[in-house]
Amino acid sequence: MKKRFILFFVMLFAFSEVSATHIVGGQLFITNNPNSYYNYNIGLTMYFDALNGNPGAEDPFVNIYVFRKRDNAAIGYLPAPKIERKSVTYTNPLCGISSLETYMITYSATLRLEPADFSDPQGYYMVWDRCCRNGTITNIKNPGDAGSLFYVEFPPLVKNYTNFKNSSPLFPAIIGDYACVNSPFFFNFGGTDSDGDSLSYSLITPLQGFSDKNNPSIEARGSSNYPTLTWIDGISVANIIPGPQPLKVDPRTGMLSVTPGNIGLYVFAVRVDEFRNGQKIGTVTRDFQLKVVDCPKMDPPKLMFKPKGKNIFYTENEIITFKKGDPDCFEVMVTDPSVNQIVRVNGRAVNNSKDYFTLLPAEFRTTTANDTMRFQVCLEDCFVTYDNRPIKIELIAEDGSCPVPLMDTLTIFIRRESSGNTSPTVTTSLPGNYVHVTAGVPVTFTVYGKDLDKDPLALSGRGQDFNMTSMGMDFKAVNGTEAIQQNFTWTPPCNTQKGDTLAVDFKVEDMRCEGNPLAVSKPVYFIVDESPNNPPSVTTSLIAAEISHTIGSSPVIEFDVLGNDPDTNMISLAAFGRGFDIADAGMIFEGKTGVKQVTSPYSWNPDCSLLNGEEEQTFLIDFVTQDKSCAASSDTTTVKVIVKNNKSEVFPEIPNVITPNGDGKNDCLVFQDLPEGDCADQFQDVTIYNRWGKQIYYSKVRANDWCPTSISGGYYYYVIRYTQKSYKGGLTVLK
Repeated sequence: MKKRFILFFVMLFAFSEVSATHIVGGQLFITNNPNSYYNYNIGLTMYFDALNGNPGAEDPFVNIYVFRKRDNAAIGYLPAPKIERKSVTYTNPLCGISSLETYMITYSATLRLEPADFSDPQGYYMVWDRCCRNGTITNIKNPGDAGSLFYVEFPPLVKNYTNFKNSSPLFPAIIGDYACVNSPFFFNFGGTDSDGDSLSYSLITPLQGFSDKNNPSIEARGSSNYPTLTWIDGISVANIIPGPQPLKVDPRTGMLSVTPGNIGLYVFAVRVDEFRNGQKIGTVTRDFQLKVVDCPKMDPPKLMFKPKGKNIFYTENEIITFKKGDPDCFEVMVTDPSVNQIVRVNGRAVNNSKDYFTLLPAEFRTTTANDTMRFQVCLEDCFVTYDNRPIKIELIAEDGSCPVPLMDTLTIFIRRESSGNTSPTVTTSLPGNYVHVTAGVPVTFTVYGKDLDKDPLALSGRGQDFNMTSMGMDFKAVNGTEAIQQNFTWTPPCNTQKGDTLAVDFKVEDMRCEGNPLAVSKPVYFIVDESPNNPPSVTTSLIAAEISHTIGSSPVIEFDVLGNDPDTNMISLAAFGRGFDIADAGMIFEGKTGVKQVTSPYSWNPDCSLLNGEEEQTFLIDFVTQDKSCAASSDTTTVKVIVKNNKSEVFPEIPNVITPNGDGKNDCLVFQDLPEGDCADQFQDVTIYNRWGKQIYYSKVRANDWCPTSISGGYYYYVIRYTQKSYKGGLTVLK
C-alpha cells in the first residue's frame, strides 16, 4: 500500500457528505491471503440501521486510513468498495420486532503491501472515522452527533528478515437479537484466529473519533489517544448496560452476558487483543448496540425425574444404578407454564464421546398451563459403566420464548452393569512390571493386547506425568481385532539420573462400543541404574607398531585395525595422521561404526613424492576407537611408518654379444639386473637401434629382456635412461 497509488484514487471517487443517525456498530479487518506473500484483504464490516438510517448515508465505498504506531505518521489510505449487504437475522426468526432491523454491510479490497513500507517493529494501525451513530441511543450524551471510529492494530510484515504472516481475528455475523428487562441475556461476541493466536476480550468505552455532524466524512488523523463517547451520568464501563447483572464479557471466549434493568438502546464496545507466544501483536475494536425491551413475562420449562421405586424426585449428584435385567428405559417429566408452547428436549453424555441413549418423544406442545409431558430415556447396549464409574448425562428442555429460548437442564448420574462383554487383557514380553535400565543402553520389549470376544482392539501407551515422545520412547498406537501387539523401544538419554523411576501405562481398549470403550491398563516401571562404562580398545594385526618401508623394494603396507568394546556399546573406528591428511598421502582406510567390535583394513604404497627430497620420512598414524555410551571413552594405538629412499645400486656390465639361436644360452639381452634406481635417479626406459639409427625396440619396463628372433644378425646399439644418467653401448647379434 503505497501512498502515491492511493492519491490516484481520490480523482475517481467523491465522498458523500450526507449525515444521518445510521451506524449501529462494526469492525475493521486485515486478512492475509495464504497463497500469496504480502497479499491482503482489507476492509470494514459495518452494521447499519435499516429503519432509521438515511439511505443516502450508506456509502458506496469507505476510506480506510493507515498510520505507523511508533509516531502516528500517515502511511496512506485505501478506498474499499461495498461488496455485500444483507439483513441481520434473529436466533428465532419468529421473534422479530418491528422496531429493530439491521443491515450488515461489507467493504473490502485486495492489494499487495510492500514489506519495506511495513517493517517498523512497533507495527501499524488502521482507522475508519465516520459520523453519526443512532440518535436514539440511551447510554451516551448527544448520540445523534456522536461519531464512530473503528480501529485495528497489526504487526510489521517482516520480522527477523522473514515474512511475518498474520490476520486479524475473524468474527461471525452478529445476531440481531434484543434483550428483555430483568431477564438474563447471552450474546456471543467472540471470534477465531486463523493463525492460532490467542484472543483476549475486554469492555471499553466506544471510540468517538474526530468526525461530527457537520463533518461526517473527514480525513482520518493518527492518534495515540482517540476521543471516546461521553457516557450519561451514572454510566461507566462497569455498567454500560445497567441492571441486576450489568453487561460483562468473558475475557477468554468473548461471550457477553447481561440482565438489564431498563428498556433502551445501549451502545458498547469490546477490545480484542491478539497474542502470539505470549506477546501482543494486534488489537481490534468492535462496536455494537443492544436493544432492551419490556417483554411479556415468560418462565422456563422444568425437568423432573423420579427414580424407580422412589417417592421423591431425583436430587443433584445422586447416582442411579441399573442392574443386569432391569428395563432399558426410564421416564422423565417436563412441565411448562405457558399454553400452546413448543418444548423440545435433547440430551448428551458428558463423559462419553457418544451418547448411546435416545429420547422419545423429543418435542411437545403444551395444551394447558403447567402442562406435564413425559418422555422416555432409553439406554442402548453400549451405555455401560466400568469400574463403578457413572456416566453423566444432561437432559435439556428448551421452549420457544422470545427473543431467545428459555431452558432447563437436568443432570443425572447413571451406573449400569455390563451386558456381558469380557474385559481384554494387556501383557508384555517382560518377566515382570519392573525394568532396570542404564542411560545410553537400548531397551526393547513387546506389548500384547488380546480379547476373548474377538472384538476390535486399540493398543496405546502413555507416560505417567511425562510425554513419551519427549523422553525418546518409541511406541506407536496400533489397532486390530482379537489380538494385537506392538514393540516398545527406548534408549534412556544421558541426562537420566540413577534412581529415577518412570512409569508407562500400556492400555488396551475393547472398541465394541467405540464411544465408550472398555479399557484395561498395565503399568511398566523403568528404574534407572548407574551407568558404568569400560573403555573400548583398538589394536592392529601387526607384530610390531613400527614399519620400515623402502620405496621400490618393499611390498605394499597392509594390516587390519580392530576396535572392541567389552560393554557391547556402539563404537566408532577412525584414523588420523599426525600433521598430515591420510587420504592426501595415499593411505586407504575407511572409518567404521558397529556394536561391540569393528574391523577395517589399512593399505599404503608410498611413493617418492612423500620424501620431499629427503632420504627418509617418518609418519605417525593414530587409530582411535570411541564408544557411544553416555560416559563416553576412547582408546588410541599409534603405528609408526618410516619411508626410505632406495639406495643406488652399481650399474651391471652389459654383454656386447648375444647368440639368439634358441639353445638357452646367451639368447637375450638381459635387463632384469638393471638397478631400480632411487627417488633421485629413477629408471626411465630402454631403446635399441640398428646401425642405421632406426629404433627396433623400446620398453619402459625394467624387467623386460630383449630376445631378438626375427631380426638379422649384425651390429646394434642401446640406450638405457635414468632420471639423471644415461648408459649407452654396442651389441653384436650372431646368428
